[in-house]
Amino acid sequence: MSLLRFICVAGLLGVFAQAQTPQKVIDDYLRALGDARTLGQIRSERIAGSLIEESTGATGSWSLIVRAPDSFYRQIIAGTDASVEAYNGMSAWSQGAGQGALTLIGSAAKEAEAAGLYWNSRLEDVKKDKLSVQLTGMEKVRGRDTWHVHVVLKPGIAREVFFDTGTHLIARDVAPDGTTFDYEDYRLVQGIQTPYRIGLHRGTHDYQISVTHAEYNSPVNDSVFGFPSTAAVPMPDIPALFHEVSQNQKAIEEIQKQYTCHLTEDDQEVDAKGQVKSVTVREFDVFHIAGEDVQHMIAKDGKPLAADEKKKEDARFDKRFAELTKKDAELATDPKKRAQQDKQDAKDDAQISDFLRTERFTNPRRERFRGEDVIAFDFGPNPEFKPKSMPENIVQKLAGVIWIDERARDVVRVEAHFTNSVKIGAGILASVDKGTNFVFEQAMVNGEIWLPSYDETHISGRLLFFKGNVNQIDRYSDYKKFHADSKIVSVEN
Repeated sequence: MSLLRFICVAGLLGVFAQAQTPQKVIDDYLRALGDARTLGQIRSERIAGSLIEESTGATGSWSLIVRAPDSFYRQIIAGTDASVEAYNGMSAWSQGAGQGALTLIGSAAKEAEAAGLYWNSRLEDVKKDKLSVQLTGMEKVRGRDTWHVHVVLKPGIAREVFFDTGTHLIARDVAPDGTTFDYEDYRLVQGIQTPYRIGLHRGTHDYQISVTHAEYNSPVNDSVFGFPSTAAVPMPDIPALFHEVSQNQKAIEEIQKQYTCHLTEDDQEVDAKGQVKSVTVREFDVFHIAGEDVQHMIAKDGKPLAADEKKKEDARFDKRFAELTKKDAELATDPKKRAQQDKQDAKDDAQISDFLRTERFTNPRRERFRGEDVIAFDFGPNPEFKPKSMPENIVQKLAGVIWIDERARDVVRVEAHFTNSVKIGAGILASVDKGTNFVFEQAMVNGEIWLPSYDETHISGRLLFFKGNVNQIDRYSDYKKFHADSKIVSVEN
């Protein structure tokens, strides 16, 4: 190619690239993938094939089962090695050769959930699914030109997707953990373009997969995605177990009043693309007074408060401390006020009974967690229950997994997310988006009591006039016995 011709071609490509948008790339892909009506009616997908590992020559099989809105099951068998990863809309789990199944937590669980959303959405409706897409440029994949689109499915969870500029179909996609899928030899299956050759790079392994079976909208039972049955030891009755947990929690709340602790609060403001815009770290001493946690800020962004800021914070804390101490004394001596307060607390708070009525519990199993024997359950909305109150309405939109210490009958960890958006005050006061999620953990303190040790919240939605995404991580430490008979006194410099 002459230099002049090269310059002209490069210039034309530059103009073309500038005119291209991520949404146009995805629209071209959807048109190439299949008829819009056919795509919109897909509720499940099964793909299976033979597999060979390139480095060892080991042979085996590969299968992927997907069911809307977010469930998937993926199995790899190569020789004597085997692995399974799955997500069922409530919890994620994995299993290796010769090993028992294990519930995934933290980033591994989030990545599995995001994979389920990605495979089920097929990028059909970027706006509805609240995806963030960014065109990063043109790149070569196996010698072919592709458009590289960065797709964020949820805060911090992204996939790199490469679309062939000629066929407009996906040539490659890369998961957050580096697992890479290369797709070739697309064929029509029930009106949908489906790859029949797949290259899979996972960790130190490279596999070549030849698809032998593909179908859409065949029935898929819940058990496919459910946690595998474990030992035949009978599980406790769930309502009875949660009744014990509820009683223990009430005892915990009474003992907790005797403790103070140190809280480190990490607040992150996140943009629509999942990128952190700002981070603020605050440290507090926390006191429990009259049924409320009262926080006294002592540091910000790793530095003690400046003199003026400390003086204001001390005055604010002392005022609130005095108010609640007075309230606590009145509640202790006035049975009528105590009864009114208890009634209001019951009205405001979602109770264990709400949880039991509004949720459906599945996949009970025994596991080890943080060195303790625990019972874990998946939970999700009970479709037969009709909520009659705000707490019931909120709780019924939760799905996730809960771990309970089998011996102590206390909650060790909860992971949950909202399966639908939640509106408070008809959406005027607040609106929490579908997918908003949280994690809560407790730890044994002084061999006496389970107390909060960690919580993590990822909120997407609107509160009054604020709209956006916020991540907050709280870490509790240094629990000490406390008596409410003192106040904070500022020392003048």
